[in-house]
Amino acid sequence: MCYSTTLDRELAVLEKRLNRRLIDALRPPAGSGHDVELLLPLARTSAFARPLWPVVSSKAMQRISVQRWGLLPKFIRTEEEAKDFLRKAPTFNAISEEVGTKRTFKHAFENGQRCLVPVTSFYEWRHEGKKKIPYRIGMKGGDVFCLGGLWEENAGVDTYTILTTRANPLMAHIHNTKQRMPVIIPEVQWDAWLSPDLPPAEVMRLCEPLPEEAMEAVLDAPGPTQGALF
Repeated sequence: MCYSTTLDRELAVLEKRLNRRLIDALRPPAGSGHDVELLLPLARTSAFARPLWPVVSSKAMQRISVQRWGLLPKFIRTEEEAKDFLRKAPTFNAISEEVGTKRTFKHAFENGQRCLVPVTSFYEWRHEGKKKIPYRIGMKGGDVFCLGGLWEENAGVDTYTILTTRANPLMAHIHNTKQRMPVIIPEVQWDAWLSPDLPPAEVMRLCEPLPEEAMEAVLDAPGPTQGALF
């Protein structure tokens, strides 16, 4: 599953790539030396650290907002409840084929609460016996690309999950235990993905695996990720 990502771009570069500006209320003061309070660029980061991440959502389609990784339903009210919920039922990823029936994701799915999660790479591990071999996966050319997700507002902070789909041949070789991969939304479909009026059948079509020809994977040396586990 997709539990580790990077976004090694400054805010200005990301804004140009997505053709969208950060919501003004989130923009840091001039001369502060920081891009957002989440401090872009983001090195390899674990979902379990529940990082803040720049996201484009159907709530503000033409701007970049900041959301926290790990979708929390509305009935979660406190930080302790959130930690307990995510320990028992991690919602950092969601199986795209099941979001229409799973209680946690059904509200977001039925209400068109989709989002784009920009990254420059994600990580998966190939299992060979007891050995786990890490790979860093991105687009050919190294450009920013967008993962497809769902978002939910929780106690005034929007949270998101990354959707997964069946693996293409490249990802089936790497993620050889579960043979899954994150949903990757092609740039020409970004606006369609964010539209609340997109029919469910078309949503599912956009969740089909990206062709492996667009992707590249390299062996990655094991190393620390930003943030601690629970």
